Amino acid sequence: MDRESRVTELVCQSKEAEEAAGVETGYEELIQEGHKVIDNVPVPGDGELIIKEEHTCDNKERLRRHRKADKLEHALNQSILEQARNEKCRQDGDVSERKRRRNSASKSEATDMREDRPYSQVNGMSTISRGSDEYTTEELKMVLGSNYTVSPAIKQEIYDLNCSFPNLDQSYRIFNKIGEGTFSTVYLGQKVGDSLSNEKPRDTSLVALKRIYVTSSPQRIYNELNLLYSLRGSQNVAPLLDVLRFEDQVIAVLPFYQHSDFRDFYRDLPLYGIKTYMHELLLALNFIHERGVIHRDIKPTNFLYNPFTRRGVLVDFGLAETQSECISSKCPCYTRSEFKNVYRQLEVENNSQFPKNGYLKDDQRPGRRANRAGTRGFRAPEVLLKCNNQTKSIDIWSAGVMLLTLLSRRFPFFNSTDDVDALMEITAIFGVEEMKKCAAIHGLGFECNYPRFKDRIKLETLVANAVLMDCKEGDTFADDSPAWELLCAVDKRGTVSESSLGQEYRDAFEVLNECMVLDPLDRPSASELLTYPFFSDVV
Repeated sequence: MDRESRVTELVCQSKEAEEAAGVETGYEELIQEGHKVIDNVPVPGDGELIIKEEHTCDNKERLRRHRKADKLEHALNQSILEQARNEKCRQDGDVSERKRRRNSASKSEATDMREDRPYSQVNGMSTISRGSDEYTTEELKMVLGSNYTVSPAIKQEIYDLNCSFPNLDQSYRIFNKIGEGTFSTVYLGQKVGDSLSNEKPRDTSLVALKRIYVTSSPQRIYNELNLLYSLRGSQNVAPLLDVLRFEDQVIAVLPFYQHSDFRDFYRDLPLYGIKTYMHELLLALNFIHERGVIHRDIKPTNFLYNPFTRRGVLVDFGLAETQSECISSKCPCYTRSEFKNVYRQLEVENNSQFPKNGYLKDDQRPGRRANRAGTRGFRAPEVLLKCNNQTKSIDIWSAGVMLLTLLSRRFPFFNSTDDVDALMEITAIFGVEEMKKCAAIHGLGFECNYPRFKDRIKLETLVANAVLMDCKEGDTFADDSPAWELLCAVDKRGTVSESSLGQEYRDAFEVLNECMVLDPLDRPSASELLTYPFFSDVV
Protein backbone atom coordinates (compact mmCIF):
# COMPACT_ATOMS: atom_id res chain seq x y z
CA MET A 1 0.00 0.00 0.00
CA ASP A 2 1.52 3.36 -1.01
CA ARG A 3 1.64 6.42 1.23
CA GLU A 4 -1.39 8.16 -0.30
CA SER A 5 -3.60 5.11 0.08
CA ARG A 6 -2.40 4.69 3.68
CA VAL A 7 -3.32 8.26 4.58
CA THR A 8 -6.73 7.96 2.87
CA GLU A 9 -7.51 4.75 4.74
CA LEU A 10 -6.60 6.30 8.11
CA VAL A 11 -8.75 9.36 7.40
CA CYS A 12 -11.71 7.21 6.41
CA GLN A 13 -11.40 5.24 9.63
CA SER A 14 -11.30 8.49 11.57
CA LYS A 15 -14.33 9.74 9.65
CA GLU A 16 -16.42 6.75 10.68
CA ALA A 17 -15.44 7.23 14.33
CA GLU A 18 -16.19 10.93 14.29
CA GLU A 19 -19.50 10.53 12.42
CA ALA A 20 -20.64 8.16 15.15
CA ALA A 21 -19.96 11.00 17.63
CA GLY A 22 -21.86 13.53 15.51
CA VAL A 23 -18.88 15.40 14.10
CA GLU A 24 -19.16 16.73 10.55
CA THR A 25 -16.21 18.24 8.82
CA GLY A 26 -14.47 18.46 5.48
CA TYR A 27 -12.41 15.27 5.28
CA GLU A 28 -11.16 15.97 1.79
CA GLU A 29 -9.19 18.92 3.19
CA LEU A 30 -7.98 16.79 6.08
CA ILE A 31 -6.64 14.19 3.66
CA GLN A 32 -4.47 16.84 2.04
CA GLU A 33 -3.43 18.10 5.48
CA GLY A 34 -2.65 14.54 6.50
CA HIS A 35 -0.13 14.22 3.66
CA LYS A 36 1.63 17.31 5.01
CA VAL A 37 1.61 15.94 8.54
CA ILE A 38 3.01 12.55 7.65
CA ASP A 39 5.95 14.22 5.94
CA ASN A 40 6.73 16.19 9.11
CA VAL A 41 6.26 13.50 11.74
CA PRO A 42 9.62 13.16 13.54
CA VAL A 43 11.39 9.87 13.02
CA PRO A 44 14.90 8.87 14.05
CA GLY A 45 16.98 9.92 11.08
CA ASP A 46 15.90 10.93 7.60
CA GLY A 47 15.07 8.01 5.40
CA GLU A 48 15.22 5.36 8.13
CA LEU A 49 11.45 4.82 8.27
CA ILE A 50 10.36 2.54 5.37
CA ILE A 51 6.66 1.80 5.23
CA LYS A 52 6.99 -0.42 2.21
CA GLU A 53 9.94 -2.76 2.33
CA GLU A 54 11.99 -2.76 -0.81
CA HIS A 55 14.84 -4.91 0.45
CA THR A 56 14.99 -8.16 2.33
CA CYS A 57 16.14 -8.09 5.94
CA ASP A 58 16.12 -10.32 8.97
CA ASN A 59 13.22 -10.54 11.42
CA LYS A 60 14.74 -8.14 13.94
CA GLU A 61 15.17 -5.38 11.36
CA ARG A 62 11.66 -5.96 10.03
CA LEU A 63 10.22 -5.75 13.56
CA ARG A 64 12.07 -2.49 14.20
CA ARG A 65 10.67 -0.93 11.04
CA HIS A 66 7.13 -2.06 11.81
CA ARG A 67 7.32 -0.49 15.24
CA LYS A 68 8.38 2.82 13.73
CA ALA A 69 5.54 2.57 11.24
CA ASP A 70 3.06 2.00 14.09
CA LYS A 71 4.29 5.15 15.83
CA LEU A 72 3.81 7.08 12.60
CA GLU A 73 0.27 5.79 12.12
CA HIS A 74 -0.65 6.68 15.70
CA ALA A 75 0.74 10.21 15.32
CA LEU A 76 -1.14 10.75 12.08
CA ASN A 77 -4.39 9.36 13.42
CA GLN A 78 -4.17 11.52 16.54
CA SER A 79 -3.53 14.66 14.53
CA ILE A 80 -6.49 14.07 12.21
CA LEU A 81 -8.85 13.37 15.10
CA GLU A 82 -7.69 16.50 16.91
CA GLN A 83 -8.21 18.64 13.82
CA ALA A 84 -11.70 17.17 13.37
CA ARG A 85 -12.61 18.03 16.95
CA ASN A 86 -11.26 21.56 16.59
CA GLU A 87 -13.30 22.02 13.41
CA LYS A 88 -16.43 20.88 15.23
CA CYS A 89 -15.74 23.31 18.08
CA ARG A 90 -15.31 26.16 15.64
CA GLN A 91 -18.62 25.30 13.97
CA ASP A 92 -20.44 25.26 17.30
CA GLY A 93 -18.84 28.51 18.41
CA ASP A 94 -17.62 26.87 21.65
CA VAL A 95 -14.23 28.54 21.65
CA SER A 96 -12.58 31.13 23.83
CA GLU A 97 -12.38 34.79 22.87
CA ARG A 98 -8.63 34.51 22.46
CA LYS A 99 -8.89 31.67 19.98
CA ARG A 100 -11.71 33.41 18.09
CA ARG A 101 -9.42 36.40 17.52
CA ARG A 102 -6.68 34.11 16.23
CA ASN A 103 -9.05 32.33 13.83
CA SER A 104 -10.14 35.68 12.35
CA ALA A 105 -6.79 35.89 10.57
CA SER A 106 -6.56 34.81 6.98
CA LYS A 107 -5.97 31.18 6.07
CA SER A 108 -2.55 31.91 4.64
CA GLU A 109 -1.42 33.64 7.82
CA ALA A 110 -2.64 30.72 9.94
CA THR A 111 -0.77 28.30 7.72
CA ASP A 112 2.44 30.33 8.02
CA MET A 113 2.09 30.46 11.79
CA ARG A 114 1.52 26.70 11.95
CA GLU A 115 4.56 25.98 9.81
CA ASP A 116 6.66 28.41 11.85
CA ARG A 117 6.01 26.62 15.13
CA PRO A 118 9.42 25.44 16.29
CA TYR A 119 8.28 22.35 18.16
CA SER A 120 6.30 20.56 15.44
CA GLN A 121 9.26 18.20 15.15
CA VAL A 122 9.88 17.97 18.88
CA ASN A 123 6.74 16.39 20.28
CA GLY A 124 5.26 14.81 17.18
CA MET A 125 1.76 14.05 18.37
CA SER A 126 1.43 16.72 21.01
CA THR A 127 2.18 19.78 18.92
CA ILE A 128 0.09 19.16 15.84
CA SER A 129 -3.03 20.66 17.44
CA ARG A 130 -3.28 23.67 19.73
CA GLY A 131 -5.55 24.44 22.62
CA SER A 132 -7.05 27.83 23.20
CA ASP A 133 -4.66 28.54 26.09
CA GLU A 134 -1.43 27.72 24.24
CA TYR A 135 1.15 30.26 23.17
CA THR A 136 1.77 31.59 19.70
CA THR A 137 5.25 31.41 18.23
CA GLU A 138 6.13 34.97 19.21
CA GLU A 139 4.81 34.43 22.73
CA LEU A 140 6.91 31.28 23.07
CA LYS A 141 10.03 33.12 21.97
CA MET A 142 9.42 35.80 24.56
CA VAL A 143 8.50 33.46 27.42
CA LEU A 144 11.00 30.66 26.85
CA GLY A 145 14.00 32.78 25.96
CA SER A 146 17.06 30.54 25.69
CA ASN A 147 14.84 27.45 26.12
CA TYR A 148 13.22 28.18 22.74
CA THR A 149 16.08 26.53 20.86
CA VAL A 150 16.15 22.74 21.12
CA SER A 151 19.02 20.49 20.06
CA PRO A 152 18.30 17.46 17.84
CA ALA A 153 19.30 15.06 20.63
CA ILE A 154 16.75 16.59 23.02
CA LYS A 155 14.10 16.57 20.27
CA GLN A 156 14.63 12.84 19.92
CA GLU A 157 14.52 12.38 23.71
CA ILE A 158 11.21 14.25 23.99
CA TYR A 159 9.77 12.28 21.10
CA ASP A 160 10.73 8.99 22.79
CA LEU A 161 9.15 10.17 26.04
CA ASN A 162 5.84 10.91 24.32
CA CYS A 163 5.89 7.52 22.65
CA SER A 164 6.69 5.62 25.85
CA PHE A 165 4.16 7.51 28.00
CA PRO A 166 0.68 7.18 26.44
CA ASN A 167 -1.63 10.21 26.56
CA LEU A 168 1.10 12.44 27.95
CA ASP A 169 0.78 14.68 24.90
CA GLN A 170 -2.93 15.13 25.60
CA SER A 171 -2.16 16.74 28.97
CA TYR A 172 1.16 18.51 28.49
CA ARG A 173 3.10 19.90 25.58
CA ILE A 174 6.85 19.54 26.18
CA PHE A 175 9.24 22.19 24.85
CA ASN A 176 12.73 21.48 26.13
CA LYS A 177 14.85 19.69 28.73
CA ILE A 178 15.91 22.13 31.44
CA GLY A 179 17.64 19.91 33.99
CA GLU A 180 19.03 16.48 34.72
CA GLY A 181 20.12 14.87 37.97
CA THR A 182 21.00 11.53 39.48
CA PHE A 183 17.42 10.45 40.02
CA SER A 184 15.37 12.46 37.53
CA THR A 185 15.18 14.63 34.41
CA VAL A 186 13.19 17.88 34.26
CA TYR A 187 11.41 19.15 31.14
CA LEU A 188 9.78 22.47 30.39
CA GLY A 189 6.21 22.14 29.20
CA GLN A 190 2.78 23.71 28.95
CA LYS A 191 -0.41 22.45 30.53
CA VAL A 192 -3.05 21.54 27.97
CA GLY A 193 -5.75 19.89 30.08
CA ASP A 194 -6.96 20.64 33.57
CA SER A 195 -4.73 19.85 36.53
CA LEU A 196 -5.84 17.44 39.25
CA SER A 197 -4.84 19.99 41.88
CA ASN A 198 -6.45 23.28 42.81
CA GLU A 199 -3.00 24.85 42.71
CA LYS A 200 -2.35 26.89 39.56
CA PRO A 201 1.03 27.57 37.96
CA ARG A 202 2.32 31.04 38.77
CA ASP A 203 2.16 33.79 36.12
CA THR A 204 1.85 31.46 33.11
CA SER A 205 0.75 27.94 32.27
CA LEU A 206 4.35 26.80 31.90
CA VAL A 207 5.20 23.84 34.10
CA ALA A 208 8.21 21.72 34.98
CA LEU A 209 7.71 18.00 34.40
CA LYS A 210 10.04 15.96 36.59
CA ARG A 211 10.46 12.47 35.18
CA ILE A 212 11.63 10.25 38.04
CA TYR A 213 13.85 7.41 36.88
CA VAL A 214 12.51 3.88 37.23
CA THR A 215 15.74 2.91 39.00
CA SER A 216 14.66 5.00 42.02
CA SER A 217 13.26 3.20 45.03
CA PRO A 218 9.43 3.10 45.05
CA GLN A 219 9.49 4.19 48.70
CA ARG A 220 11.72 7.13 47.81
CA ILE A 221 9.36 8.21 45.02
CA TYR A 222 6.35 7.96 47.33
CA ASN A 223 8.19 9.88 50.03
CA GLU A 224 9.04 12.74 47.67
CA LEU A 225 5.52 13.03 46.26
CA ASN A 226 3.97 12.84 49.71
CA LEU A 227 6.23 15.60 51.03
CA LEU A 228 5.60 17.81 48.01
CA TYR A 229 1.87 17.41 48.46
CA SER A 230 2.07 18.33 52.15
CA LEU A 231 4.38 21.34 51.64
CA ARG A 232 1.83 23.64 50.07
CA GLY A 233 1.01 27.20 50.99
CA SER A 234 4.37 28.96 50.69
CA GLN A 235 5.59 31.09 47.80
CA ASN A 236 9.14 29.93 48.59
CA VAL A 237 8.46 26.19 48.17
CA ALA A 238 7.37 24.67 44.84
CA PRO A 239 3.97 22.92 45.22
CA LEU A 240 2.95 19.69 43.53
CA LEU A 241 0.42 20.38 40.76
CA ASP A 242 -0.14 16.95 39.28
CA VAL A 243 1.22 13.41 39.09
CA LEU A 244 1.19 11.17 36.04
CA ARG A 245 1.93 7.46 36.10
CA PHE A 246 2.21 4.77 33.45
CA GLU A 247 3.38 1.35 34.62
CA ASP A 248 6.69 2.03 36.39
CA GLN A 249 7.10 5.57 35.03
CA VAL A 250 6.22 8.55 37.24
CA ILE A 251 6.13 12.24 36.27
CA ALA A 252 5.65 14.94 38.91
CA VAL A 253 4.32 18.25 37.60
CA LEU A 254 5.53 21.42 39.32
CA PRO A 255 5.25 25.13 38.46
CA PHE A 256 7.99 26.54 36.26
CA TYR A 257 9.75 29.50 37.89
CA GLN A 258 11.73 32.00 35.87
CA HIS A 259 15.18 32.14 37.44
CA SER A 260 18.84 32.76 36.67
CA ASP A 261 21.71 30.33 36.83
CA PHE A 262 23.61 30.79 40.10
CA ARG A 263 26.89 30.93 38.19
CA ASP A 264 25.64 33.93 36.23
CA PHE A 265 25.10 36.24 39.20
CA TYR A 266 26.92 35.03 42.33
CA ARG A 267 30.02 37.15 41.58
CA ASP A 268 28.04 40.30 40.81
CA LEU A 269 25.37 40.20 43.50
CA PRO A 270 25.61 43.26 45.79
CA LEU A 271 25.38 42.95 49.54
CA TYR A 272 21.68 43.77 49.56
CA GLY A 273 21.17 41.12 46.88
CA ILE A 274 22.98 38.60 49.09
CA LYS A 275 20.74 39.67 51.94
CA THR A 276 17.52 39.08 49.97
CA TYR A 277 18.87 35.79 48.59
CA MET A 278 19.55 34.42 52.07
CA HIS A 279 16.28 35.85 53.39
CA GLU A 280 14.28 33.98 50.75
CA LEU A 281 16.24 30.78 51.42
CA LEU A 282 15.70 30.99 55.19
CA LEU A 283 11.98 31.65 54.67
CA ALA A 284 11.76 28.42 52.68
CA LEU A 285 13.76 26.51 55.31
CA ASN A 286 11.64 27.91 58.10
CA PHE A 287 8.48 26.79 56.30
CA ILE A 288 9.59 23.18 55.84
CA HIS A 289 11.32 22.92 59.23
CA GLU A 290 8.14 24.01 61.02
CA ARG A 291 6.47 21.02 59.36
CA GLY A 292 9.19 18.66 60.53
CA VAL A 293 10.87 18.20 57.13
CA ILE A 294 14.63 18.19 56.51
CA HIS A 295 15.57 18.99 52.91
CA ARG A 296 19.01 17.30 53.15
CA ASP A 297 20.29 18.68 49.83
CA ILE A 298 20.46 22.47 50.14
CA LYS A 299 22.60 23.91 47.34
CA PRO A 300 22.33 26.67 44.69
CA THR A 301 20.83 24.43 42.01
CA ASN A 302 17.99 23.45 44.34
CA PHE A 303 17.12 27.05 45.17
CA LEU A 304 15.80 28.84 42.08
CA TYR A 305 16.44 32.56 42.50
CA ASN A 306 15.51 35.43 40.24
CA PRO A 307 17.81 38.41 41.00
CA PHE A 308 15.50 40.76 39.11
CA THR A 309 12.34 39.98 41.08
CA ARG A 310 14.32 39.02 44.23
CA ARG A 311 12.26 35.90 44.71
CA GLY A 312 13.51 32.38 45.35
CA VAL A 313 11.88 28.94 45.44
CA LEU A 314 13.16 25.76 47.07
CA VAL A 315 12.83 22.65 44.87
CA ASP A 316 13.87 18.99 44.66
CA PHE A 317 12.75 17.09 47.74
CA GLY A 318 14.04 13.76 46.48
CA LEU A 319 16.34 13.31 49.49
CA ALA A 320 14.11 14.98 52.07
CA GLU A 321 12.96 13.24 55.23
CA THR A 322 10.93 14.02 58.28
CA GLN A 323 13.03 14.67 61.36
CA SER A 324 11.38 11.83 63.30
CA GLU A 325 12.87 9.40 60.78
CA CYS A 326 16.37 10.78 61.35
CA ILE A 327 16.45 10.66 65.16
CA SER A 328 18.44 7.70 66.45
CA SER A 329 19.98 6.79 69.77
CA LYS A 330 22.89 4.98 68.14
CA CYS A 331 25.10 8.09 68.09
CA PRO A 332 26.43 9.35 71.48
CA CYS A 333 25.31 12.89 70.61
CA TYR A 334 21.73 11.73 71.21
CA THR A 335 22.38 11.15 74.92
CA ARG A 336 23.54 14.75 75.48
CA SER A 337 20.49 16.41 73.91
CA GLU A 338 19.49 17.83 77.29
CA PHE A 339 22.97 19.19 77.94
CA LYS A 340 23.50 21.60 75.07
CA ASN A 341 26.63 23.30 76.41
CA VAL A 342 28.45 20.16 77.57
CA TYR A 343 30.81 18.35 75.18
CA ARG A 344 30.90 14.59 75.37
CA GLN A 345 34.58 13.65 75.51
CA LEU A 346 35.74 10.38 74.06
CA GLU A 347 37.45 8.27 76.75
CA VAL A 348 39.92 5.61 75.72
CA GLU A 349 40.98 3.47 78.66
CA ASN A 350 44.01 1.93 77.04
CA ASN A 351 45.26 4.40 74.48
CA SER A 352 48.48 2.45 73.92
CA GLN A 353 46.65 -0.27 72.01
CA PHE A 354 45.92 2.13 69.15
CA PRO A 355 48.80 2.87 66.76
CA LYS A 356 49.82 6.48 66.26
CA ASN A 357 50.10 5.97 62.52
CA GLY A 358 47.93 3.75 60.35
CA TYR A 359 45.16 1.38 61.45
CA LEU A 360 44.76 -1.67 63.63
CA LYS A 361 45.51 -4.88 61.79
CA ASP A 362 42.45 -6.64 63.19
CA ASP A 363 40.08 -3.83 64.11
CA GLN A 364 37.11 -5.34 65.99
CA ARG A 365 35.20 -2.09 66.27
CA PRO A 366 31.87 -2.12 64.38
CA GLY A 367 31.57 0.01 61.28
CA ARG A 368 29.27 3.01 61.12
CA ARG A 369 26.28 3.32 58.83
CA ALA A 370 24.38 6.56 58.41
CA ASN A 371 22.38 8.51 55.84
CA ARG A 372 24.87 10.26 53.57
CA ALA A 373 22.50 12.49 51.63
CA GLY A 374 23.54 15.83 50.18
CA THR A 375 26.03 17.15 47.67
CA ARG A 376 29.78 17.27 48.19
CA GLY A 377 30.92 20.61 49.45
CA PHE A 378 27.63 21.27 51.24
CA ARG A 379 27.51 18.38 53.72
CA ALA A 380 27.57 19.23 57.43
CA PRO A 381 30.33 17.79 59.68
CA GLU A 382 27.89 15.39 61.38
CA VAL A 383 26.98 13.95 57.97
CA LEU A 384 30.66 13.44 57.13
CA LEU A 385 31.19 11.80 60.54
CA LYS A 386 28.27 9.43 59.85
CA CYS A 387 26.09 10.57 62.71
CA ASN A 388 22.74 8.76 62.92
CA ASN A 389 21.10 11.64 64.75
CA GLN A 390 20.87 14.16 61.91
CA THR A 391 18.51 17.09 62.43
CA LYS A 392 17.38 20.28 60.68
CA SER A 393 20.77 21.77 61.54
CA ILE A 394 22.33 20.09 58.50
CA ASP A 395 20.24 22.42 56.29
CA ILE A 396 21.46 25.44 58.28
CA TRP A 397 25.10 24.42 57.69
CA SER A 398 24.46 24.10 53.94
CA ALA A 399 22.82 27.54 53.93
CA GLY A 400 25.95 28.89 55.63
CA VAL A 401 28.12 27.41 52.89
CA MET A 402 25.96 29.20 50.31
CA LEU A 403 26.43 32.49 52.18
CA LEU A 404 30.17 31.83 52.33
CA THR A 405 30.16 31.31 48.57
CA LEU A 406 28.31 34.57 47.93
CA LEU A 407 30.56 36.65 50.18
CA SER A 408 33.83 35.16 48.90
CA ARG A 409 32.66 35.16 45.24
CA ARG A 410 33.92 31.57 44.87
CA PHE A 411 31.84 28.65 43.63
CA PRO A 412 32.23 25.96 44.65
CA PHE A 413 34.04 27.03 47.79
CA PHE A 414 34.62 23.47 48.99
CA ASN A 415 35.65 21.16 46.19
CA SER A 416 36.50 17.86 47.87
CA THR A 417 36.23 14.54 46.05
CA ASP A 418 35.33 12.40 49.08
CA ASP A 419 34.36 12.67 52.74
CA VAL A 420 37.94 12.50 54.02
CA ASP A 421 39.00 15.45 51.87
CA ALA A 422 35.86 17.29 52.94
CA LEU A 423 36.81 16.85 56.60
CA MET A 424 40.31 18.14 55.81
CA GLU A 425 38.87 21.25 54.17
CA ILE A 426 36.78 21.95 57.27
CA THR A 427 39.80 21.24 59.51
CA ALA A 428 41.86 23.77 57.55
CA ILE A 429 39.38 26.45 58.66
CA PHE A 430 38.41 25.41 62.20
CA GLY A 431 41.67 23.77 63.30
CA VAL A 432 42.51 20.33 64.68
CA GLU A 433 41.46 20.99 68.26
CA GLU A 434 37.96 22.12 67.28
CA MET A 435 37.58 19.10 65.01
CA LYS A 436 38.61 16.78 67.85
CA LYS A 437 35.84 18.25 70.00
CA CYS A 438 33.39 17.87 67.13
CA ALA A 439 34.35 14.21 66.64
CA ALA A 440 34.11 13.54 70.39
CA ILE A 441 30.48 14.71 70.35
CA HIS A 442 29.71 11.78 68.08
CA GLY A 443 31.87 9.32 69.99
CA LEU A 444 34.76 9.40 67.56
CA GLY A 445 38.44 10.20 67.67
CA PHE A 446 40.12 12.58 65.24
CA GLU A 447 43.79 12.73 64.34
CA CYS A 448 45.53 14.95 61.80
CA ASN A 449 49.25 15.22 61.09
CA TYR A 450 49.06 18.46 59.10
CA PRO A 451 50.95 21.01 61.27
CA ARG A 452 49.41 24.00 59.48
CA PHE A 453 45.90 22.98 60.53
CA LYS A 454 46.42 23.61 64.26
CA ASP A 455 44.97 27.10 64.48
CA ARG A 456 41.51 28.28 63.58
CA ILE A 457 41.01 30.86 60.81
CA LYS A 458 38.33 33.49 61.22
CA LEU A 459 35.70 33.37 58.50
CA GLU A 460 36.13 37.13 58.01
CA THR A 461 39.82 36.55 57.25
CA LEU A 462 39.01 33.66 54.95
CA VAL A 463 36.53 35.67 52.89
CA ALA A 464 38.71 38.78 52.65
CA ASN A 465 41.75 36.80 51.48
CA ALA A 466 39.69 34.81 48.98
CA VAL A 467 38.49 38.03 47.33
CA LEU A 468 41.97 39.59 47.56
CA MET A 469 43.55 36.59 45.81
CA ASP A 470 41.13 36.92 42.90
CA CYS A 471 41.97 40.62 42.63
CA LYS A 472 45.69 39.88 42.42
CA GLU A 473 45.32 37.14 39.83
CA GLY A 474 44.07 39.56 37.17
CA ASP A 475 40.95 41.24 35.90
CA THR A 476 38.56 38.79 37.52
CA PHE A 477 36.25 41.53 38.83
CA ALA A 478 34.74 44.40 36.87
CA ASP A 479 35.44 47.98 37.94
CA ASP A 480 31.95 48.29 39.40
CA SER A 481 31.94 44.82 41.00
CA PRO A 482 30.53 44.75 44.55
CA ALA A 483 33.52 42.59 45.53
CA TRP A 484 35.63 45.75 45.79
CA GLU A 485 33.46 47.16 48.56
CA LEU A 486 34.17 44.13 50.72
CA LEU A 487 37.88 44.96 50.63
CA CYS A 488 36.98 48.48 51.79
CA ALA A 489 35.03 47.07 54.73
CA VAL A 490 37.25 44.12 55.76
CA ASP A 491 41.04 43.94 55.72
CA LYS A 492 43.08 40.79 55.10
CA ARG A 493 43.34 40.11 58.84
CA GLY A 494 39.56 39.92 59.06
CA THR A 495 39.12 43.20 60.89
CA VAL A 496 35.85 44.89 59.97
CA SER A 497 35.84 48.69 59.73
CA GLU A 498 33.60 50.88 61.88
CA SER A 499 31.92 52.55 58.89
CA SER A 500 28.26 52.03 57.97
CA LEU A 501 29.37 49.65 55.22
CA GLY A 502 31.50 47.79 57.74
CA GLN A 503 28.50 47.41 60.03
CA GLU A 504 26.48 45.80 57.23
CA TYR A 505 29.27 43.30 56.60
CA ARG A 506 29.59 42.70 60.34
CA ASP A 507 25.93 41.70 60.40
CA ALA A 508 26.50 39.40 57.41
CA PHE A 509 29.44 37.68 59.10
CA GLU A 510 27.36 37.25 62.25
CA VAL A 511 24.89 35.13 60.28
CA LEU A 512 27.75 33.23 58.62
CA ASN A 513 29.46 32.41 61.91
CA GLU A 514 26.20 31.24 63.45
CA CYS A 515 25.39 28.93 60.54
CA MET A 516 28.84 27.35 60.32
CA VAL A 517 29.16 26.00 63.86
CA LEU A 518 30.60 22.51 64.24
CA ASP A 519 28.22 21.48 67.03
CA PRO A 520 24.75 21.03 65.44
CA LEU A 521 22.99 21.89 68.70
CA ASP A 522 24.65 25.32 68.74
CA ARG A 523 23.35 26.31 65.33
CA PRO A 524 20.28 28.56 65.40
CA SER A 525 17.09 27.65 63.63
CA ALA A 526 15.94 29.34 60.44
CA SER A 527 13.29 31.30 62.35
CA GLU A 528 15.95 32.60 64.77
CA LEU A 529 18.27 33.63 61.94
CA LEU A 530 15.49 35.67 60.32
CA THR A 531 15.42 37.91 63.40
CA TYR A 532 19.11 38.86 63.10
CA PRO A 533 20.00 42.50 62.28
CA PHE A 534 21.30 41.47 58.85
CA PHE A 535 17.72 40.96 57.63
CA SER A 536 16.13 43.92 59.43
CA ASP A 537 15.75 46.08 56.29
CA VAL A 538 14.62 43.36 53.86
CA VAL A 539 11.31 44.34 52.34
